[in-house]
Amino acid sequence: MSDYKRSMLIEPEDNVAVAVEPIERGETTLAGDEELAAGEFIKEGHKIARCDIKKDAEIIKYGVHIGVATADIKKGDWVHEHNVYDDFEEINRERRAYYRSMAPDALDYTAPVLYRREELNLPETIMGYKREDGTFGIRNHVVVISLVQCSNNAAQRIAAACDVPATYVDAACGEFPDRFARTRDGFITTGTHPNTFGVVLLSLGCQQTDPEDVAGVIRATGRPVVSISMQADGGATNAIKEGIKAVNELKAQAAAQKREPCPLSGLVISGYNGGSDWTSGLSANPVAGDAIDRHTAIGGTNVEICGRGGYPTDAGSYEVGMRLMEIGDFFNEDCARRGGKGLSQVNPTPGNKAGGLTTMTEKNLGSFKTKGHGRMLGILDCGQRSPQPGMWGINQAQGANDAYATTTLAMSGCHICLFTTGRGNPIGNACMTTIKITGNPRTAEMLSDMIDYSTKPMLYGEKTLQESGKELYELMLRVAEGEPTKAELLGDYSWTTPHGTSYNGDY
Repeated sequence: MSDYKRSMLIEPEDNVAVAVEPIERGETTLAGDEELAAGEFIKEGHKIARCDIKKDAEIIKYGVHIGVATADIKKGDWVHEHNVYDDFEEINRERRAYYRSMAPDALDYTAPVLYRREELNLPETIMGYKREDGTFGIRNHVVVISLVQCSNNAAQRIAAACDVPATYVDAACGEFPDRFARTRDGFITTGTHPNTFGVVLLSLGCQQTDPEDVAGVIRATGRPVVSISMQADGGATNAIKEGIKAVNELKAQAAAQKREPCPLSGLVISGYNGGSDWTSGLSANPVAGDAIDRHTAIGGTNVEICGRGGYPTDAGSYEVGMRLMEIGDFFNEDCARRGGKGLSQVNPTPGNKAGGLTTMTEKNLGSFKTKGHGRMLGILDCGQRSPQPGMWGINQAQGANDAYATTTLAMSGCHICLFTTGRGNPIGNACMTTIKITGNPRTAEMLSDMIDYSTKPMLYGEKTLQESGKELYELMLRVAEGEPTKAELLGDYSWTTPHGTSYNGDY
């Protein structure tokens, strides 16, 4: 039996490995095929030097420069913020200047082919609920929509009494036009989401929102709508009574609808990383990315939030690559304008650093793995749906917050979100189904009521990335056909419509 402590070497060219379990001074680990003795205690999730690294030399992880050594580092030493400089801001500027200097045809924008449809042996169809507007859902929700803050309490009481999702709003009255436009989009995208069967609109009566405006757009998609006003319908108590009656009637109609065969390729999914820790970039995120690669291989659609921008290497065309960089420029400038600091001065967070993430580049590289190997065909605005299969981005900087992110993805019509979390998160969504994935063994065990799938076997080398990705995709298919997720069992149906961004550049 081996006495080696577990560690992971991500790419052969990396000059650091990651401890998968604590390594005491003098204990050995295998980094690839190389035996490595720890010169000091290495906490799980933290980096250990594979070789001597000179001061000012690059730190390489994921096969990429993630920082610069601020002192000589010996083989087997702990590599973290005490001996690494985070040069994200400088590198980011250099990379953007480099890509802008390139000719439009200098890069190959073709996405790599990891899987072929015929090799995956996947079904052509799944059983879903067909809609009159040509879409299909994997759930048949009746949703209570509060149209103004003043009706939130009544909406909550109706939803609790009927065991259905409800959405709430923090204003919807006295809002400026740009913010109110987004609020209205939130109401409409809830009611027209593929997983929504019908809605009950609840209002006070004197709010900024016109209930008939919202109802008309939702009804045009063939969904039933009931509108109740507390001022017009006899007060809060009567509105709650009428709301419960309306919801129960719609639930009976929804229950009568049967699932029918729907194209698997029509399923719209997303990957998102929230509450990340050291295991996220090593296992949960790559596994989610592998499942997404399988889905795009069969002609499916993947939607990702790109509010922080990106590089042309993430894009399917030169034009999309330039747009990603403009989004990133605005985001970085906005960070400095609001707080006087670059993003890397406040991120990674203290919790991220305690878990072993040292630099912003390192954190980003791990987070980006949730999207798989696709290339973005275009950038959507919040509330827009993808016009064709493939990978699409959403320009929504507020997507960095988990509640905003899940709602942003739902507003673009995603059926399912593959939500990876290292530290654990119970958040669900009123319309979109969330599958919680973790690579952290403690999180999987201690927070089992919140976690749907553990990538611990992949982290420990007991399963390959491809084996875990296949398992996750198979779970996703079962969820699509009705298997409840942990968020659904908890009754977590969050919805937080993101405010409009201040950047409306024409690019």
